[in-house]
Amino acid sequence: MLKFKLYYDKDEEEDWLKKMSLSGWAFKKFYLGFYTFEPCEPGEYNYQIDLLDNWNGNNADYASFMEDAGVEVISQWWRWVYLQKKIEDGPFEMYTDMESKITQYSKIMKFFKIFLAVEIICFLMELIATIKTGEFVFGIFTVLLAIICLAILKIVWKSKWKIEQLKHEEL
Repeated sequence: MLKFKLYYDKDEEEDWLKKMSLSGWAFKKFYLGFYTFEPCEPGEYNYQIDLLDNWNGNNADYASFMEDAGVEVISQWWRWVYLQKKIEDGPFEMYTDMESKITQYSKIMKFFKIFLAVEIICFLMELIATIKTGEFVFGIFTVLLAIICLAILKIVWKSKWKIEQLKHEEL
């Protein structure tokens, strides 16, 4: 089965993948919003998504490390890695202590702040073009870029909120 979804929140995406598994669908591949699933026993797998510090294209060491922990690397898109573990093999949570969770959300926030800066620059350039030319097409792209900026800003805010929540729980 092939499904299309756009997620900007890794927690929501993980929850959706877990629900799909509970419905008898095992996640197998991801590419640009397209998720491929195969039938499985309902609730057979648990999923986690990891954002790597950097990605040089060679995932053999990472995959080997995960395999030793009983975790399978299902799919990878740039720095995002989709991981799967059988429920029967025990609990599966990549980041269990507060510090590692804070570090993970900080990486996510930093990652999206870079994209936000780029999108804001593109938005401003498109806005200037719209104002100078008065072209309707430029206006449409300006609105689309504004929507993208807001979506990315939401991710940054949500990551910051999660970091603050974790720090508050830590006290």
